[in-house]
Order: sequence, then C-alpha cells, then structure tokens
Amino acid sequence: MTGPGEHRTPENALAQAQQTQNVFLQFTPARAAIDAPGRGGELAGVPFAVKDVFDVRGTRTSAASQIFDRRPSARRDAEVVRRISAAGAVLIGKTTMSELAYSGLGVNERFGTPTLTRGGRQYLIGGSSSGSAAAVRAGVVAFALASDTSGSGRIPAAWAGVPGFRPSLGRYPSAGMTSLAPTLDSVAVIAASVAHLETIDRILARESPAVPEPWTPAFVIPHDEYLARCDRHVLERFHADLACLRGKGHRIVQRRIEVLDTVQRLHRQHVPIVESEAFAAFGAYLEQPNLLSSPVRRRLQRSRTRLQEFGSTALYEAMPSLRHQFGQELGSAVLLSPAAEIDAPAYVDIRDSPELHDEMNSRALTLTMMLSYLDSPSVIIPTGDDFAGRPSSLQLSGRAGQDRRVLSAAQLLAPARARSPRESTSPQ
Repeated sequence: MTGPGEHRTPENALAQAQQTQNVFLQFTPARAAIDAPGRGGELAGVPFAVKDVFDVRGTRTSAASQIFDRRPSARRDAEVVRRISAAGAVLIGKTTMSELAYSGLGVNERFGTPTLTRGGRQYLIGGSSSGSAAAVRAGVVAFALASDTSGSGRIPAAWAGVPGFRPSLGRYPSAGMTSLAPTLDSVAVIAASVAHLETIDRILARESPAVPEPWTPAFVIPHDEYLARCDRHVLERFHADLACLRGKGHRIVQRRIEVLDTVQRLHRQHVPIVESEAFAAFGAYLEQPNLLSSPVRRRLQRSRTRLQEFGSTALYEAMPSLRHQFGQELGSAVLLSPAAEIDAPAYVDIRDSPELHDEMNSRALTLTMMLSYLDSPSVIIPTGDDFAGRPSSLQLSGRAGQDRRVLSAAQLLAPARARSPRESTSPQ
C-alpha cells in the first residue's frame, strides 16, 4: 500500500493525530510504541484508526455518548481490529463520530464536530463516521475503520472527498462493534485510495488476492425521478462526472430500475428500520434528562410518536423480495448515483437551527439508505472539486455479494478525474 499515512512511523502519525481538533476521542500510544517495532505482515507498520464503536482492548468503547460513560474497558479487540492488526497495521487511536452513530451530518455537541474549511466557512464532514473520514482526509492515516447503517461511512467519505466502502452484509465480522440497528449495521472502510479499500476488504473478508477476470463492467444510472429531490449543484456535478467518464470511453446507460421506486415508497410510508431498531435500543434513555444530545433526543422522540401509529413490519417483510428483485434488475451491471441529495451544510447554519439540522440529516441519508435496504455493496470514489471547492464524488453499487466486482469497477473509474491540486479545504 502506498499513499497518505504509509511512509511515516506510527509514532509520527500519532503525533500528527494529537494535533488535530475534533477528530480523535482516544489515542493508543502503547500500540504505536509496542506493536510497531518489528511488526511483519502485509500492512507492516501502516498506521490506522478506528471509529469509537469498535472495541479496542484497554479502552472504553464510548460511541461518543454519555450512555456509555461507565462502560468498562474492552478486554479484547473487535474482530475486524484484530484482523487488521494481525496483518501488521498499527492502531493510533479511536475517532469521533455522531452520538450513537445516529446521524448523517457528523455533529457531536459533547466531543466536538469535525469540519472542513472552505471559503472561510466551516462545513460539516458528514456522519456518523466523521472522525474516520477526517483522519484519512488529513493524511494522518492510510485508512480507518468505520460503520455504515444508513450511510454513516459513505456520506463522510463523499463529503471529505476520499474513497469509502460499505460491503454486503456479513462480509466482515461485526463481533465487538456497538450496534445501532442490527438489521442494517455494517462495518465499513474509509481510505486514501480505492486500492487501499481493495486490500483492506481482502484482509477483513479473509480472501486471497483477486485473480483478474475478463470482465468489462456495464454502468447504469437511475431514472430521473429517482434523483428528482437532489439539489441542483449535486445533479450538475453528477452529470459532469458522467460526461467525463463517457469521454474516457466508458459506456453508461440510463434505465428505470423499478425496485428503487418501490423501496423509496415503502421507506416514506413506514417507520424506517433504523428508527425502529434505534428506538428499541435507546428509547428508554429519553426518560433520563440531559443524557442524550438534542439531535438524538429529537429523533428518538419522533420515532416514538410514529411507532404509536405506524411500524416497520412491511419493510422487514419486503426486504428479501426487494433484494432479489434488485439483483434481477441490475444483473452484473454497476449502478452509478450521487451519495447524497445535498452538499455538506455549513456548520453554523445547522448549529443555529434544529429544524434545518433535522431536515438536512434526513436528506443526507436518503440515497444511501435505499441501497442499505437492498444490501448493495457500495463504493464512494472522489471525482474532484467543483469551481466552488465542493468535493464531488460518485457512488458505485452492485447486487449483494458482488463486492469484488464493485471494487474493481471503482478502481477502473477512480483515476478518471483526480482531485484538483488546489487544496481548498482542511480538517478542523
């Protein structure tokens, strides 16, 4: 692996990490000092970070919430942390996040909110895996482990302008990961390049190096109505990226994928699964004043109200057939779409308006959530900055189990447009 974070010692990466603001919740200097010397393996000496939903022996897994303030320190590493460490990588710390992994914006009132500065304003980096994306964006680490339920890994990757990957459910072990909504929770990876994602995917899935296969991916974009709620700038960049790819000789066709309409309709008509399961796990804490942050409290209260009249049963019952239909309709093709309907909001706007915060959070999660229901392995690839310095990205998605092919397609497209050498943003 070559890229940001590899050509430094874990001690140097740790020192840089300690200079960042609102990116790390805990540091693991003992691992940087003890694990690194003489460490062999494919990732020998490569510094990495993990979102603070993963157990790391000797540290408390906080999920960035007061709920877990009295949780004892973990006695062993989460299985994904163990596998990465066994390959020689060295953990330097645990990254911040939205409280309980329950937001697509990345705001955390208690521990601080990572932002990107652009044009003199601070913009959100997205969530819930905000710190993991910020650590990779800053070049502190080559990769970071994240989680993704409704888009928690993909949204911050997209808004930070770095690659990110949510695999098919069950591809990576979840033992030792604090859960939000078990039906949809997945380990995810945010990294400096798609090549990094492929390496980490192989290690976590315990697969041998891929043998090149004679496969030319077919690319499909969804019908216009599916993307109708996207902001104008998002659609403009999406179509500019498609034009660039077509100019490179890639064949991209547009066709209606009926199951996307169905899952959107069901999502709007019923209580989303993540809301139902998050309320089951954490709703009781509403009775304890000042324990939950304001955004989490509002979201759980809305779920409680909706669950009194509606439920999620129809979504649970429909998911197997929806996933089968998606596989039938998409086949071996790769779906291209934006990661989110909106650009990253300015932090001050969200901070000063609870109504805007909640609206933007809902909109940020919509497109990624649909693909979570369909168990679609999805990769975020950065495609450059627009004239205003806003990171642009594409989301590549396939049917369940096609993880390697989706990653291979992402590797094919990733070099098509590089990030502008003008670096207009930096993590705060």
